[in-house]
Amino acid sequence: MNRADISALKRAMITAADDIVAAEPELTRIDMVIGDGDHGIGMKTGFTALKRELLANDYESPYALFHACGLCLVKSMGGSSGVLFGTLLIGGLEAIRGLDSLDGTEMCAFLGGGIDAVIRRGKAKPGYKTMVDALLPAKAHMEQMLRDTTAVGPIMRAAEAGALGGVEATKSMLPRLGRSKNFRENAIGWPDPGAISVSVLFGGMAKELSK
Repeated sequence: MNRADISALKRAMITAADDIVAAEPELTRIDMVIGDGDHGIGMKTGFTALKRELLANDYESPYALFHACGLCLVKSMGGSSGVLFGTLLIGGLEAIRGLDSLDGTEMCAFLGGGIDAVIRRGKAKPGYKTMVDALLPAKAHMEQMLRDTTAVGPIMRAAEAGALGGVEATKSMLPRLGRSKNFRENAIGWPDPGAISVSVLFGGMAKELSK
């Protein structure tokens, strides 16, 4: 897909929501070991609410769609995950104001702005074993893919690939933020649940936008 119109973007978010809900058992299992055990349930709650929101409403633009998605996650999830995943979808909105569809360049600008906003809000740095360690590689892969194409499908596949690489990298990191930092060396060998959620989100979007 070269450009994604509002219908395609809405389908992409519904697919991503379904994938997040399906990933809940694995997210919970890992967070029970190196966190407080509630990440999977929080993600399932938020993205179940998001799917209901998407199925019940129509949106006039990508800006309106992602603004509604972000607000829904903040309101339904609560806690830091709700704020950060909501910020991911709200923080880059100015890059797509006035557009009725998105190509890869515009999607990269939108998600890149959201990633920057998450880093500012969450205060996490690379190597802290957080969702940032999936977000930054995703952004880098998108920017690299733009050298070859501006089609939105390959750009989202690049985001997914970067995020998955980031997930793998978190296995060797010591946690430095949140509850997981109390586990120190015991967290080695386990991926960060927030990073996994990023990869699932981008993967769900990529699945639809690559059609």
